[in-house]
Amino acid sequence: MIKKPQGYDEAQAYTGEGMGLPAGCYVCEILGAIEETYNGRERFVMQFDIAEGECKGFYQQQFKSAKERNVNAKYKGEYRQVMDGSSVPFFKGLITSIEKSNPGYSFPWNLEGNEKTLRGKKFGAVMGREQFLTNDREKRFTTKIFQIRSLEGLKDAKIPEDKLLTEEDIARWDREHGVQQKASDPALAADGFMSIPDGVDEELPFM
Repeated sequence: MIKKPQGYDEAQAYTGEGMGLPAGCYVCEILGAIEETYNGRERFVMQFDIAEGECKGFYQQQFKSAKERNVNAKYKGEYRQVMDGSSVPFFKGLITSIEKSNPGYSFPWNLEGNEKTLRGKKFGAVMGREQFLTNDREKRFTTKIFQIRSLEGLKDAKIPEDKLLTEEDIARWDREHGVQQKASDPALAADGFMSIPDGVDEELPFM
């Protein structure tokens, strides 16, 4: 017979649904993709999820859980890549990695609706954790894609170390947001805010 522990009814259930995605190498699946204009530049945006392993479906499960608590919840499995100028080699690397990960697939350039052919395609993602500060000065981590590779290329990929906040990061946020701190106070000099990395709270509709 299993007896109910003292304080069980009062305890908050810890299911792991609110846990962050660990840093690592993941096989991912594209759920949808669009092209958008951002600051006058063309940008590729894709929505994805983890396709294999213990974390399979992580972002969809996270989104479902968040929706139950907040009708304005955002889907966080997104990746953005500028497509012009000096960013062309990086965008080509992304498309090439997708093509290599899906034998027989070649992206059909310059065809209307060609972004829809990416749905269901696999790619490899090297993910690392990046630290940020919330508006109430609480340090947290978000997991984001550091590199996109072919599935074969994941075999020799190295997991990046956690990217921690620096005093320069905090000082930059302070300047941008008009936050004044006393330079003579070490406690204040080591604290502050940083905006959440690009894409963390934005939503791309399922396609």
